[in-house]
Amino acid sequence: MATTKTKIETHIGKRLEEIFKYFNLEPIITIAKEDEVLIVDVKTGEDDLFIGRSPDPLLALQHLLRLITRHDFPDESIGLSLNIGGFHQQQRNRLAEIAKDAAAQARSTGTAVYLKPMSSFERRLIHLALVQETDVIGESAGTGTTRRVVVKPNKT
Repeated sequence: MATTKTKIETHIGKRLEEIFKYFNLEPIITIAKEDEVLIVDVKTGEDDLFIGRSPDPLLALQHLLRLITRHDFPDESIGLSLNIGGFHQQQRNRLAEIAKDAAAQARSTGTAVYLKPMSSFERRLIHLALVQETDVIGESAGTGTTRRVVVKPNKT
């Protein structure tokens, strides 16, 4: 099984290098495994092309890389996260601050705080950050693109 992962990691690196050639970039690619997910960290020297004004180019590239990998390794279940320019850590830090602020507001007002709609990944990070806040609870509410986290005082 370890051989397969090595083949997959090598394949992902080669595919990314091919994609970045279109941008005239020579990326530095590092791949690590964390909780059954391949974390692909890329440094390009031009990271703002992918995360500058919006993370949409990064997310689109991540989606494309997932599709390519699923196509090329149909018998493997592969979790994949693409990180360019430290974006994911910045996002984790930002969402942890949002969770902390919402917890403080729910605690001080005694009422629920409704966060803006978020992706499932963002909601998950909010919930993980709220685990440390014992006097509040976080629940997801809504459906589809309106799904959001609601932070409430824990009245137990």
